Amino acid sequence: MATFEPRQITVSAANDRVAGLVALLPIAEPPAKVRLEPDSITGDPAPGSEARIADPAWMLGRQWQFGELLGEDAGQAVSVRVESRALPVTGWVPLDEAHAELAGDIPWRPWHEGALLEELVQDVPALAFGGGLRQRAEAGGQLVEMLVDAGETGLAQGLAARYPLGLPPDPFSPEEPVPGETAEQRAARLAAVEARDRLDPSAKRLMRVLGGAVPDGGRIAEDTAAGDPAWIGEAVDANSTRKVLAAWREWLLGAPESGGGWSTERLEYRFAIRFGDDANTVVTRGTHFGSAQVRWSDLEWVKDVGGALPAGAPSGTPVDTVATMLATPLRYPGMPADRYWQLEDGAVDLGAIEAQVEDLARICLAEYAMTSGDDWLGVPVDGLLGAINSVRNVRLTDDFGDTTDLTELADPGFSMFQVSTGTGDRLPGIVLPPVAAGMITGPAHEEVLFLRDEMANMAWAIEQTVQGRSGDPRSRSAEPAPPPDPWPAHLDPDERVYRLQTPIPAHWIPLVPIAPVPGQVSLRKGALLRDDVPVEPVGVTLRPTPLTFPGEELPREGVHLRAVPVLARRPDGRYVKWSAYRVRTGRGEASSRLAWDAALSIRSAQP
Repeated sequence: MATFEPRQITVSAANDRVAGLVALLPIAEPPAKVRLEPDSITGDPAPGSEARIADPAWMLGRQWQFGELLGEDAGQAVSVRVESRALPVTGWVPLDEAHAELAGDIPWRPWHEGALLEELVQDVPALAFGGGLRQRAEAGGQLVEMLVDAGETGLAQGLAARYPLGLPPDPFSPEEPVPGETAEQRAARLAAVEARDRLDPSAKRLMRVLGGAVPDGGRIAEDTAAGDPAWIGEAVDANSTRKVLAAWREWLLGAPESGGGWSTERLEYRFAIRFGDDANTVVTRGTHFGSAQVRWSDLEWVKDVGGALPAGAPSGTPVDTVATMLATPLRYPGMPADRYWQLEDGAVDLGAIEAQVEDLARICLAEYAMTSGDDWLGVPVDGLLGAINSVRNVRLTDDFGDTTDLTELADPGFSMFQVSTGTGDRLPGIVLPPVAAGMITGPAHEEVLFLRDEMANMAWAIEQTVQGRSGDPRSRSAEPAPPPDPWPAHLDPDERVYRLQTPIPAHWIPLVPIAPVPGQVSLRKGALLRDDVPVEPVGVTLRPTPLTFPGEELPREGVHLRAVPVLARRPDGRYVKWSAYRVRTGRGEASSRLAWDAALSIRSAQP
């Protein structure tokens, strides 16, 4: 928005009861305006705001005194000419620890036309698929529909027999007999299978409905990952079928060059975006992004960064635009009238504003509404989405044909909506990231709660929700609690037994403090033992091993991490889906009641 404000001087009125105003008189240099502002001397602005008059002659005298009867050879702004430039996005790259500072050879990825920044940065294919029955059936059914639309009906009908759908095995509670198991082990295994089915009851129901009706999309994705499958020779048009498979894999696994921006160790997305061509390269970086949509405040300007773009990247040539429009006065409710002796809008009662000393925003709004003049112009400038937009020149033309080039009003101590460097240097222009206009999210695939446990001198990653065999989310808190330690038979009540540690639920994953370097504390994922076997996490989030979190990433209030499916629409109208993480504040510390090296008797062990 370009603004025009004339130079003025301030003279205080002597009689507060008569006027209580400040007259802004023109200086010698044109252009000049006259503006009146209320300035109470006694502390009560009511007399000056009332503008009491005695008679018409007195009113004419006051108008002459305030300069309203004087004519000026000043023109009125008629048109505005705005020259703007846009630097389009050309590439992006996920940042790992090696490239966090954007030093060295940066492996830029080309930007694909029509792509959304969220679908590239946030996409985690392992979360979207997860091996669930519902997701694999949905993927297979989608491929069948796409092949039928392409005229490959016979090929589509044979996929269900080539890739039959089945329930994925569960290593934690196998249904098939284990060789050499005893009767007690068999009973425990069947009890575990029954408990598992109670936790995810829709798995077998979905299998009865979908088995034999649709193919297994997961197996098809694995078969087509290396190239053409063996059955593509049976297609009527092999080239058309290859295009269908490519489009299906993009629908299933995300857009090309997507993923990789998530850092589980840092619990945030880390990426960089490149704008412009080689002669006008601008790079912004986002390293603390965990919300839903990328905003300008999530970005940081990084100077003196370049690097060659790969083949297929846009040219990034600056787009220059010149727009000429009528000068439109800026209007808002309650603004001062054009003349002092003019009735203002009675629907706005500025005197009824209640503001305390700390209500800075409300006080600033009232100050602007009561004292700003009416000589502001609103000039809309269309910006290019997915580019850095800057206004290069604004020229006013008045009704006398004179032109005036406006200079930018730059305050070194204040700015809004501008991306800056770590040292405070501001990027000229406004960054409009290529983000989605709106997104729809579904129920969380996974939920992990990171909490500190000061009593145990460690932290925990609690798997609250994971994806079941059916593909639907299930709560791990409903799993059976660990059995209590067996009490030795024929033990005297006064005798004591030694207990190494208290039992902990399986979905509590320990984060043990370590010191990778002296003076630095980090938290590394560990595992509790049950029957001499490490208890592993079930979900995808905590699967990487080793997994080390810097100590500052887990504050005392904790972190709540959710993996949700996302649906959005690209600028060309096509739908796109992916799975992404959402990070928000936890709920404070926790107590696992983990205790070591306890000497217990029957009396002390009783609740």
